[in-house]
Amino acid sequence: MKKMIMIPALVVTLGVGAAIGSTTLLSGNAQEKKVLTMQEIEKKALAVVDGTVADIEFDKNQYRSIYEVEVYTDTEEYDLKFDAYTGKLLKQKKERRDDDDWDDNQQAATTTNIITKEQAIESALTKAKGTVTKIKLDDGIYEIEMKDGQYEYEVDVDSMTGNIVDFEQDYND
Repeated sequence: MKKMIMIPALVVTLGVGAAIGSTTLLSGNAQEKKVLTMQEIEKKALAVVDGTVADIEFDKNQYRSIYEVEVYTDTEEYDLKFDAYTGKLLKQKKERRDDDDWDDNQQAATTTNIITKEQAIESALTKAKGTVTKIKLDDGIYEIEMKDGQYEYEVDVDSMTGNIVDFEQDYND
């Protein structure tokens, strides 16, 4: 007799648990987060610091996805960290600019005919498809890093011509 009562009670308990669990799973998937674009993060960085964005890097680990942004003003260098999903500023560090910062920014400031970051990315995407994880202008070359799940790419694009000057492909570790 006790077994006859236990079996229906167990079935009802499992059914209610399954219904609650499936509802939770469905609502979690419906609100899946999207990573902000580099352009959106660049706008957020310039809202925090009025200057020139010199470097943007996307970093993802098992705990958090962030963007690291380097912004130059006339006298300072700012290192900013943003949550990649919300755009929330997580960390801000300011320091005086040193000689190598002046050289990088001076070249960008004196060269008015350089292509934009977006144009450099378009050029890089003709060589390899993937998600851009880093872009940096250094000595007249846009250094672009991309990933597509299977491979990592490093594409160097001339900032004056938009031509690809170097290309590397490695397996994604």
